[in-house]
Amino acid sequence: MPSSSFAFLLFPLLLLPLATCNHQSPVVTSSPPPSNGTTVYDLLPQYGLPPGLLPDTVTSFTFSEDDGQFVVNLSGPCYVEFEYLVYYEPQITGVVRYGIVSQLKGIQVRRFLVWFNVDAIKVDLPSSEYIYFDVGWITKKLSADQFMTIHSCRSNGLIDVVTNATTSWFSV
Repeated sequence: MPSSSFAFLLFPLLLLPLATCNHQSPVVTSSPPPSNGTTVYDLLPQYGLPPGLLPDTVTSFTFSEDDGQFVVNLSGPCYVEFEYLVYYEPQITGVVRYGIVSQLKGIQVRRFLVWFNVDAIKVDLPSSEYIYFDVGWITKKLSADQFMTIHSCRSNGLIDVVTNATTSWFSV
């Protein structure tokens, strides 16, 4: 009986990431990419950033060369597993300058079953093998290699939480 009551207590902890996420339904506007046919995956390297910062579900984007503001629309919310699980809202906004994306909205990273907003993404200049995620007052250094390819996105990140929890539970 203790194992079933422990499982009963564990289940609410597995739902914690869902309760802590701020999933709003933004208004998604469809706008064509720049007239020269540039994709967002082409644009990121022009600013010293790896193309794999965004998943493969981009449906449209707008970019202002004047002030660097951008809006990226995805086909829906998704999760991508890098060194950490990353959640992308259907609309991502921010300002891009050479080597940095700031004022970022719409990307979260999971650490210890808690979701944190990513405020900025930076790379070393000149380019090195690292990329930096600013999450509040914490900066996390990650290998840039994992962002060089464009990743497919999943619609559900809870499957990893349950899979990892059951794998570690049964391996004891």
